[in-house]
Amino acid sequence: MKPSSRSSAKSHYKPGFTLVELMVTIVIVIALAALVFVATNRVKAASARAVSVDNLRKLQLANGLYASDNNSRFAACFTKNEDGKTGGLWDRNPEFLDYFVGVSQPTDGNRQESRVSPEHLDQVAYKARGNAYDTLKASYGMISKESYTGSAPNTDSSYRLSELTTPSKTAAFVTAVNWLVQYSGRKGWNGVEGKVNAPRMAYRHRNKALVVYYDGHIGEVSEEDMAALDRRGGKNNCFWNGTNGQP
Repeated sequence: MKPSSRSSAKSHYKPGFTLVELMVTIVIVIALAALVFVATNRVKAASARAVSVDNLRKLQLANGLYASDNNSRFAACFTKNEDGKTGGLWDRNPEFLDYFVGVSQPTDGNRQESRVSPEHLDQVAYKARGNAYDTLKASYGMISKESYTGSAPNTDSSYRLSELTTPSKTAAFVTAVNWLVQYSGRKGWNGVEGKVNAPRMAYRHRNKALVVYYDGHIGEVSEEDMAALDRRGGKNNCFWNGTNGQP
């Protein structure tokens, strides 16, 4: 007996996705997309960190070269003349910048800020496009030997090589949002990029600040690490004070 067309059609019918199968597929696709997004962000974060590690090493290398040509005196964070006027900022020091990047471009007008190529800047700070994002001072700060506000006329805030008792523990440069970093700047980071009028560290790399020490090695510190230093001398800890600072 010849089968009916109805039974023949039924025997060849192949159902598509059920609603449950479709939902499972969507969930899997979303999960995979999330994993790719997380992985991409981690790669970008690692890349930005690597750039800053390299830049910080170069900053301290430039500092060492500067010292070798200046009677073993490292670059000053800032200076004050006999009238108490501030000058000699490290990020505007032509000789220091020559060692760091070979050439810098001073801004036209009165600001006199030195702009360098983006590869010499912290990529997180640069891409955030905050205040003065294309200048060194929005990326890195120098730890100052002297107090900026309390320093007297004829101040030179640089170290001599012979003064440094613990160069492997004394910070030279750090990720920051100002050219100057001092003890008070260990706190107050709020994640907002761009130069500020405060001597503040930037914990921008996975909630840590990157640091290069006077011996040239790189470290990283969190706000919790800085709180621990507070219990070991505070501003007299060798991290801040390279001359007989407390270990």
